[in-house]
Amino acid sequence: MFAYSTSSFTGSTLSVRSFSSDATTISNAFYNLPQSHVRNRLQAKKAKKRGSNASRQSSKRAPLRTHPPIPRQMSLFRNFFGGGQPDEEEDNGAEFVETLVERVETCSAPEDRRDALKGLKSVAKQYRLAVGTMGMNAYIDVLETDRLNSETMTLVLDTLATVLSADDDSSENDELGERLAEMMLKRKGFIASVLAAVDQFDFGVRRTAVQLLSNLLRHRGTEVQNAVLQQPAGLSKLVDIIHDNREVIRNEAILMICELSRANSQIQQLLAYDNIFNDLLNIIETEPFDSIVIEDCLFVMLNLLRKNSMNQQLFRENQLVARLGGILHTFLYGNEETEDEVDAAEWPKQRTANVIFLLQIIRTLVSPDNNSQNTHAAQKVLNQTKILEELIRVLLTEIGASFEILAESIIVVAEAIRGNYTNQELFASTVIDNGEDGPRSSLVVLLLSMNAEKQTYKLRCAVFYCFLCYLFDNEFGKARIIETLLPNSQPSNAPTTGSLILQAISSAESVQAWFGCVTLMHCLYDVDHLCEQLLRVKINIVTEQPELALLDHVSQLLISAGNRRPQSRAGLLMLLGVWLQNCPLAVSAFMAKEDNLVYLTTHIVDECGEGTESEQQALRGLMAFVLLCCLKNIQDKDTRSSIETLISRRVGKEVVLSALEGLTRTEQFVRAAQKQQPSESNKNNLFLDFNFVKLFKSLEGTLAKQLKPNGEFNGTSNDSIIQSFKELIKRQDGDIAQLKQENKKMSGEIEKLTAEAQNKEAEREVEQLRVKLDEAAAFRTQTEVLNSQLAEAQRLTQQWYAEAERYKQWAQQWQNYQLTQLPNAAEVGVTQLQQQVAELEQQLGYGYQAFEQQSQTILHYTAENAQLRERLAKADASLSEANSKLATVNSQPVSNGAVENVDQKTSDDELAKLKQEQEELLMLLADQHNKMSVYRRRLKSLGQPVTDDEDE
Repeated sequence: MFAYSTSSFTGSTLSVRSFSSDATTISNAFYNLPQSHVRNRLQAKKAKKRGSNASRQSSKRAPLRTHPPIPRQMSLFRNFFGGGQPDEEEDNGAEFVETLVERVETCSAPEDRRDALKGLKSVAKQYRLAVGTMGMNAYIDVLETDRLNSETMTLVLDTLATVLSADDDSSENDELGERLAEMMLKRKGFIASVLAAVDQFDFGVRRTAVQLLSNLLRHRGTEVQNAVLQQPAGLSKLVDIIHDNREVIRNEAILMICELSRANSQIQQLLAYDNIFNDLLNIIETEPFDSIVIEDCLFVMLNLLRKNSMNQQLFRENQLVARLGGILHTFLYGNEETEDEVDAAEWPKQRTANVIFLLQIIRTLVSPDNNSQNTHAAQKVLNQTKILEELIRVLLTEIGASFEILAESIIVVAEAIRGNYTNQELFASTVIDNGEDGPRSSLVVLLLSMNAEKQTYKLRCAVFYCFLCYLFDNEFGKARIIETLLPNSQPSNAPTTGSLILQAISSAESVQAWFGCVTLMHCLYDVDHLCEQLLRVKINIVTEQPELALLDHVSQLLISAGNRRPQSRAGLLMLLGVWLQNCPLAVSAFMAKEDNLVYLTTHIVDECGEGTESEQQALRGLMAFVLLCCLKNIQDKDTRSSIETLISRRVGKEVVLSALEGLTRTEQFVRAAQKQQPSESNKNNLFLDFNFVKLFKSLEGTLAKQLKPNGEFNGTSNDSIIQSFKELIKRQDGDIAQLKQENKKMSGEIEKLTAEAQNKEAEREVEQLRVKLDEAAAFRTQTEVLNSQLAEAQRLTQQWYAEAERYKQWAQQWQNYQLTQLPNAAEVGVTQLQQQVAELEQQLGYGYQAFEQQSQTILHYTAENAQLRERLAKADASLSEANSKLATVNSQPVSNGAVENVDQKTSDDELAKLKQEQEELLMLLADQHNKMSVYRRRLKSLGQPVTDDEDE
């Protein structure tokens, strides 16, 4: 029921079928016109040819066709589409279509061309291949040349839309339609002609053009989207159709935009900037509750907002979330005119679908898949606009909505409070009065619904997800739930959150037990001190027997299950794993019961039991995880050693490590790691939890090292890699030591050669080298001067930034100005605007003058930099020559080229930064100019005279 309706499409739905196997069937379907009808039409054609030669000769013939001869063309089509020998009916159909196409191409009388096009339109459904291929040249010619003839244009567009539609309404893939759409799009100027037809106001032309675009998008969506983007103002023309006051065209346009906006972020962005959100909301507010047009509008909005952070931000900034809240309230409770009728009558299916789509849009804004900044901002807006409060009331009161709406509302509330403490507290503090049962909090109501076996699984799963979202990143909420379990909590006959969770854990129903275990596990997740608090919990299962610790109760439930109930065992093992992984006290209490260790070591190698092979492998991995968590938290070395020996004898370290590593390869592990929300489709898919999978990934390597510290297992093969790197580094250290000794010997030899080779020639070369170094120092001084000039330019740029900020403040002050508060508000506003425009013009003149001065300064700096580079190149050449002469004297010649290169690089970087700042200044000036234009338009709207110079 979540799929949007396409019943308004003219073209039929598409079906998936094998093209190669059904080629003959498709070919026969094209030519299913009755034999008698075809024969009568052919006889009339021959009689007309014999009796109207004079009239045909007097008429002006159009240019000859450009396509190949018909028989050869049809043969190629039959071979391409897999048809065998042609039958008589196919030949007659092809000949009939050929005659009509010939009339369209050759007749100059408009009436004859119109009648031929009507004939082609009437048989377009039966002869899709022939009508679509033989007449393509004629259709393109009509679209390009006869744009003023609305009737002809309507016939051509309707014919093209028809041949793209499959015969079977239930089909999902139409291979022939794909081929014909590809042929149309390859024609140069085809999309431009269709958009020109859309721009016409004629009802028939615009409607059929929109239908043709919809069919093209369904067959070749990406290609059509790219073609529309390449057309000037092509997207704006399509958006403008939504404003058409003829509802049929408007509704067709909405369906077309549904397809146009699919999976294309660029088009989605442009549509949002074209203010399409406001247009769609305006349509929704004028339609009745059970209108399918509302569903189409909401589907377009969902396409534009899903996984598009820019559109979500634009949607919030335009304050459209509040409008969504108003629409939601109207859908749920009706308005003043229809409130009584809505409350009395049962909800229609279309109204239910509309509300679900509206809830999905709200959910998209707060989805965890968005970036955290967008999600948090949307959660805040939902609280401020009272939408969250409205949805919580839907959960806790009876409004007559279906369980689908209730389940979707619960999921929206869940993601609206996830990770937001303010919203979580608002949700937890909501209380309803149940009459005799007394007031109950929303958390208790949720848990009661989760534990109710009569509720639908989808609703229970949504409630479970909502409770997990309440616990997410909410340490205070987790502590409050654990407090309801502690002995010092006040006893009460009313159910509490803690008692309901324990009731779920002890349930005989596997799904309910899994829900309870994972819920309690989330209360302990990332909060270690609550693990110790939970050890104080005592429960009384049998009245006559003493109280039992909760940890012992969970262990007994696991042991009593044996090899049965794999879903319940998975929940209990995950709860124990999180409870024991970082709590030594809990480990001591767990290991004190010998039955617990016996169960884990026995069933970790047991191949029998209920459940699939993958589920059994996952359970063995969970047992290995619990066993290794206990081993990690044992403080006493003797006890630890004895348990390791016990594991080696009973199970074997390799078996435990294999079970631990095998958990990650199960389908349950992969499914749980994909999404945070549990599966709503099948309750058998509930096995592992998303957060537990994250915890397991982080601890797997650490736990495995306890049994194989030398890295002989697959899970920690990185240790062997590290060991090989250590050996490699050790060998390299020996090589480096040997090279150092050789280098020391070579240095002594070089010193001896240097002492012997000192003479007057060497002194002269050294003197030249000093001169080069002095020149480099001078170059450094010039670079410092250039740096100071660059700093001055940066200071000027900062001043312009300040000016631009001041202009922004002026604009904000004018927006906040209340004209209605003054008796002569218009005159005062006009005077203020004129003053601001004068000041802005003066500042703009200063800006242009400063820009010219800065441009000249940059040109001067560029020329000076070029000269410095030339001098630097000469200095480099001289230094290279001096270095070559000193090669025999000193093996490490002195060179300052690196310093010069660094100075040059610094100068280049600062020049690039100056150019960037100049570009930013240009952008500010352009923004200032735009604001002046806005003020001029306001003056004109207020009736003030504006000169020609101001219009520029």
